[in-house]
Amino acid sequence: MNNEIYVEEITAQSASAARNLRTVNAELRNQVLLTAAQDLVVRTDEIIAANAKDLALAPEYGLNDAMIDRLTLNPERIAAMAQSCREIAAFADPLGKELETRTLPNGIELSRTTVPIGSIFFIYESRPNVTIDGAALCFKAGNAVILRGGRESLHSSTLLAEIFQNAIKSHDLDPFAVQLVTRTDREVVNLLLQRDDRLDLVIPRGGEGLIRAVVEQSRVPVIKHFKGVCHIYVDASADVDITAPILRNAKIQRPGVCNAMETLLLDSQLSPETQKDLLKNLHSEGVEIYGCEATRKIFPDALPIAENNFYHTEHLDLKLSVKIVNGIEQATEHIENYGSGHTEALIAQNEAVQNSFVSQVDASSVMVNASTRFADGGEYGLGAEVGISTDKLHARGPMGVDSLTTYKWILRGSGQIRS
Repeated sequence: MNNEIYVEEITAQSASAARNLRTVNAELRNQVLLTAAQDLVVRTDEIIAANAKDLALAPEYGLNDAMIDRLTLNPERIAAMAQSCREIAAFADPLGKELETRTLPNGIELSRTTVPIGSIFFIYESRPNVTIDGAALCFKAGNAVILRGGRESLHSSTLLAEIFQNAIKSHDLDPFAVQLVTRTDREVVNLLLQRDDRLDLVIPRGGEGLIRAVVEQSRVPVIKHFKGVCHIYVDASADVDITAPILRNAKIQRPGVCNAMETLLLDSQLSPETQKDLLKNLHSEGVEIYGCEATRKIFPDALPIAENNFYHTEHLDLKLSVKIVNGIEQATEHIENYGSGHTEALIAQNEAVQNSFVSQVDASSVMVNASTRFADGGEYGLGAEVGISTDKLHARGPMGVDSLTTYKWILRGSGQIRS
């Protein structure tokens, strides 16, 4: 069938499944999640074999080491996906919560209650584990979801989506509650983005180019997960003993993820020896340092920053932008100019500096004396996330099950009419 018929079919199936899910109780939704968790573990070898096909094609797609790491599945990561399903199942039901209730002067009982969003189109790139995260979170919140992963993870994601669909079927529910787009041409995505008659929300998770393209083309409301240009500002009052481990973790542990540190701001009042040691520690572990003029005087191995726009760069690699700043005001000004609203962190012992940073910095997560790598749905106790929203409306920061609900007003009367 051609792409238009294909999109017509899957969106109709998704909209129908979303309607069917409205009346499925929490216990049954949780049973599906537990079945999916069990099946992921049982079929670990099959998943790894499918993933091996994707990894074999990685050179053809020009993936760097960080992207290959994001693509790779192993028994530990598969076990983590299964555990995520169990954790999501254990959460309180996000639906049917009374956010407020009151009696109007005319006697009508008014309440505001959480309900599913409906049918969601979730676009992501080369992280196959996100297939399970997206399916589990949307299903827990009573939504149908159409998943579209990157072509790099097609074999892995196809099998993972099948496993989740089979879990739904085994409980006699509509398997079209979770669908995966298996066509890799962009026309399918463009057609889906026009279906505001059947899709209620689009969540793009990936590089800035992908997200901007979705925002420009979509007729469906979009929650944006723009790039993670995450800063760490090391104040003059920082405890040197905790600073180096935090910087190492934030930059080196997994440089290809959106909560990795991309820019390091060093207070000019730190001793030159401390500044040099911090940069030397990172450089010795393979981090390329790109620094302002002041940085290069202290650390001659730093490469020059040709233009200020470089500070907008999300490297997603072992590369780091560095700037020497004159105190908290210049640090927060730099973050205001170049930050992406994702995650910003401060290392300082001075309580006034801490309070100033927390109040001044506008980001979905603001951290004090901790690695930016903690900006994660799992770390926040959300079980998993469909993304980290850099928007300010509806959802902000790591998006778990509660972020995948909306609400409706319910009025219960006894014959009242409006005068």
